[in-house]
Amino acid sequence: MSLDETQRQTPGQLSAARHLSRPKGKPPCDIPGYELESLLGRGAYGEVWVATALNTGRRVAIKIYHHRGALDENLISAEVEKLVFLSADRYVVQLLEVGWTAEPPYYVMEYLPNGSLEDQLRRGGAMEVDDAISVFRDVVIGLLHAHGKGIFHCDLKPANILLDQDGKARIADFGQSRLSNDLRPALGTLFFMAPEQANIEATPDVRWDVYALGAMLYTMLVGEPPFRSSSSVGEIDSSNGLRDRLDKYRSVIENSPPPEEHKKIRGVDRELIQIIDRSIAVNPHHRYHNAQEVLDALNERERHRYRRPLILLGILGPALLLMIGLLFGWQNYRTAMQTSEDAMVAKAYESNQFAAELAATNVSNAIGDRFDEVERLAHDPSFIDLVLETIHDPELSNLLDRLHKDRPTAADQTPDRIAFHQSPKRQALQKRIEAQFDLPSQKNTGSWFVADAEGIQIASQFDKAPTISPIGGYYGYRTYFSGQMQDLSPTAPTPSIITSTHLSSVFLSTASGTWKVAMSTPLESNGKTIGIVAMTVDVGKFTSLDPAKHQFAVLVDGRDEPNQGVILQHPYFDDLLKAGKKIPIKYSQEDKFRIRLNRFNDGVPVVGHDPIGEDNPGGPYDRTWIFAAENVPLPHRPEVAHEEAGSTGLVVVVQEDHEFAVKPIYELGNQLSRQALLAVSLIILVVLTLWYFVLRALRRVPTGAKATGDTGSIVPSHELTTIAAPLKTGVKP
Repeated sequence: MSLDETQRQTPGQLSAARHLSRPKGKPPCDIPGYELESLLGRGAYGEVWVATALNTGRRVAIKIYHHRGALDENLISAEVEKLVFLSADRYVVQLLEVGWTAEPPYYVMEYLPNGSLEDQLRRGGAMEVDDAISVFRDVVIGLLHAHGKGIFHCDLKPANILLDQDGKARIADFGQSRLSNDLRPALGTLFFMAPEQANIEATPDVRWDVYALGAMLYTMLVGEPPFRSSSSVGEIDSSNGLRDRLDKYRSVIENSPPPEEHKKIRGVDRELIQIIDRSIAVNPHHRYHNAQEVLDALNERERHRYRRPLILLGILGPALLLMIGLLFGWQNYRTAMQTSEDAMVAKAYESNQFAAELAATNVSNAIGDRFDEVERLAHDPSFIDLVLETIHDPELSNLLDRLHKDRPTAADQTPDRIAFHQSPKRQALQKRIEAQFDLPSQKNTGSWFVADAEGIQIASQFDKAPTISPIGGYYGYRTYFSGQMQDLSPTAPTPSIITSTHLSSVFLSTASGTWKVAMSTPLESNGKTIGIVAMTVDVGKFTSLDPAKHQFAVLVDGRDEPNQGVILQHPYFDDLLKAGKKIPIKYSQEDKFRIRLNRFNDGVPVVGHDPIGEDNPGGPYDRTWIFAAENVPLPHRPEVAHEEAGSTGLVVVVQEDHEFAVKPIYELGNQLSRQALLAVSLIILVVLTLWYFVLRALRRVPTGAKATGDTGSIVPSHELTTIAAPLKTGVKP
């Protein structure tokens, strides 16, 4: 029929028009045995009313079709036929009675007061994930039962899902359904209808219902169907006629990006997203093939959810036990390593302490040998005679008297001092002093010198000649003359001369930067002290401390201020001197290069860093050391009681490489660590292997559908109406 022609109504259409013209709220007819109470909803082919059965008082829902002449009788019989097929299925609204010969036709079904899923979504909005899945599962199972009996629903949507008193879902309205052998097209509801279904020539396909399932689940989670928006609705509403409307609907679905809103909802996991995305895939070949696959995917997700805590526990349990074992093992390992290290350090300290005592004894003996040398010369009668001849010579005696009065020091070269130095009458004593260097024992001697009883030096000889000769100078303020702990002021009164062999305080050589010490002894004639004779030695030379790679000894000034803790001899100093360099003056002046000797008073191992090594990062001395210290005693002299011998003021500090000392412990610890790592790796491998077989076994365990109870439903009103396809034997819409 052309659209330009005047539209004429058939008798059936006139009857339907009279039916639609009746007052609202008034039942279209009387149903024998039932009292109609209220209208539930109105659809394309009829109305649904709530009624009460007069003989039982049971409330029911009655679907009353419009007058028979306005529709194809096959439509009524087809829906009733499907309900009869599914009359024993708890997932489908139950058919109670059929008024097939009545005018208008009707059928009676059970009534559930909770309304439809659409009503619930309209009232409460999007559902919680667990609630949505519970409803969805019931719908899938119900649809699976229908498919099992060869029935495709073809119009699944929230309005056609009814909820019983327990909130369980039941499928209703099979008005658009088709049997599997029925090739007639069937249109569903926009945005719940598969795009390929939107074609009046399409053949029914089970994947139409799969699409509708995915769209329903999406709607329950998001609150609105997929692909629906104001722009898409406006585009479809602008269509001209049914075919154009369907074409635009397909175009909207096919050209829109995949929906994403469901992925943003908390609680929607990856597996649920996959179920939705695969169900509403635009290409039907990408969807699940049937409702059974949807149910299997849902069961698999549920199985994973139930098993996830067990699997997590099965993984975390061994992991936690392993962590606890590792924690206790690590603590015990550290404790054992620390205990063993402390034992090795204590052992190294004992060894170092013994070495320090031995080195201190050797230094004391070396000092004693030098004492013997100066005493041997001091007791030589020929040497005493030369000294007496020098100081009693009339010419030299007059010069000495003037020098005693002037007391020239350092570079103060007065005429009397020069004359005394150049006097031929002094040469016999000078040659005798020079001859001391010819002795085999004088290899490491720095100098020999003689001073009279007033502190004027009358003869001297050096291994390296100084720039200015000290002969004729006043040195009575030095400790080797006075025997005091520190040098006096050069202008102070001349102190008393020493009365026995004496070890001076150390003093710094400005020429080399090395520290020296003097051994002096008084010269006596007829019971009168006429002067002193002394020799100097570099402290780094007269000690016999042989350094090794991992252990060496240093000599430290142990006297009270101002030089306490100053390092006098160190292997690094020897390295500098061998390279022709001077020892930096900072090592004798700056506190950070001193060794704190008070750390050694407790008799416990001292572990720390060498201050000289810290000044040379990366060098052989820049490491951690184990220290032990021992005071150097004065050599025992026959004229001095042993208990009064006292200390030289020098301290020997032996230090051993900490890493070398504890190396055996850490080698053993590394071996244990490798074995522990191997054991942990094997444990993890065994656990993973066991879980591999467990997971394989779990995958083979079948999971059936979730047991459900009875359900009920009510008929809701439609916000989105079903698009009815024109039937070959029916009336055009």
